[in-house]
Amino acid sequence: MKVLLSAYACEPNRGSEPEVGWQRALHMRKWADEVWVLTRANNQQVIEADPLSATPGLHFIYYDLPGWLLRLKKQQRWFLYIYCVLWQWGAYRLAAQFHTSEKFDRVYHVTFASMQFGSYMGRLGIPFIVGPVAGGERSPIRLRGGMRMRGKVSEMLRDLGILFQRYSPLTRPAFAAATRIYVTTPESLQLVPPKWRTKTSINLAIAAQGNSIEHLHRQMPPTPRFLFAGRLLHWKGVHLAIRALAEARRTVPNATITLVGEGPAETWLRALAKQCGIAEAVDFAGHFPREQLLNCFVDFTALIFPSLHDSGGLVVLEAFERGLPAICFDLGGPGIIVDRSCGIVVATGDADDNQTVAGLAKAIVTLATMGPAQIQNLSSGAIARANELSWTALAAKVANCEF
Repeated sequence: MKVLLSAYACEPNRGSEPEVGWQRALHMRKWADEVWVLTRANNQQVIEADPLSATPGLHFIYYDLPGWLLRLKKQQRWFLYIYCVLWQWGAYRLAAQFHTSEKFDRVYHVTFASMQFGSYMGRLGIPFIVGPVAGGERSPIRLRGGMRMRGKVSEMLRDLGILFQRYSPLTRPAFAAATRIYVTTPESLQLVPPKWRTKTSINLAIAAQGNSIEHLHRQMPPTPRFLFAGRLLHWKGVHLAIRALAEARRTVPNATITLVGEGPAETWLRALAKQCGIAEAVDFAGHFPREQLLNCFVDFTALIFPSLHDSGGLVVLEAFERGLPAICFDLGGPGIIVDRSCGIVVATGDADDNQTVAGLAKAIVTLATMGPAQIQNLSSGAIARANELSWTALAAKVANCEF
């Protein structure tokens, strides 16, 4: 079998969506005789520097728009959406040329991990598998009370964008042409019109390496230390974690949180930590190279990932691979990944942000006061969960999907 992967984002060792494209390419090779990956031209240098790019049967096609359009995309944010649509069209035209000679058996839309910009690969006339794609996740309105006004407005605009996707002239043709559709969460399933949901199922777009050692023994830090890793954005819920830490420190006064990452919300979050009286307990560590981040997981009690509408949460699985349990909300991808065997899922239900902060604080206290045996059980559970949600398992599912 010869397959084509449309993977706009595809780079090794970058994490996030580029990692999705790269891992899907590598693991799809186990299920196909040849895998051809159509990706951006600026990914070429990084891809070809990795020895795995020379895997027999794995081929890369590089494509990008003319330089003046790339410059316009960087200079004018509004042009980004037009650029992405044009890239999809150009990628399809190039794929059609290769299909004439290579005769692909299937084509997969891998990244963008969203249908916001559509896909034209269904025009190739061969089985077309979409996803897993995201885009339908929304932050609960009742949890927006603690956001800055800028964040609230941004979330309202995002709500309108989700509504547009449901009826988008870019999205609907792609869903109509698809042989099989995978979406990341129940929220994203709502983006698919009812008449096409019979060919749609839910599956995460992210995965773990799946080769962790389940009997790994973690040495716990001498004091409760929690970690957040990700961009500092209003919808990542870091403001809720800071408020929860302030509440939890009434019971565990030596608990701290380290924030690894940068972003536009940093100034606001620093002010919030000071306002809550815990500035000394919140460490703004800045950006870590990916390898440094992965190595630091062993120094913490647990990961806190209180994202309000994250479709995936790859850092949660990366933490699990190293035996670090996690605290998250019952929202989006993290709410699917985490269960009681590997962490604590804080229910949001009908709670407002104050009640949700209280639930998050309770989870912090619970993990901070656990005995070594309980923590070790969670660590083993985290590793087992990472092994269960592997790239191999994901590739197998989408490769063997029933048409």
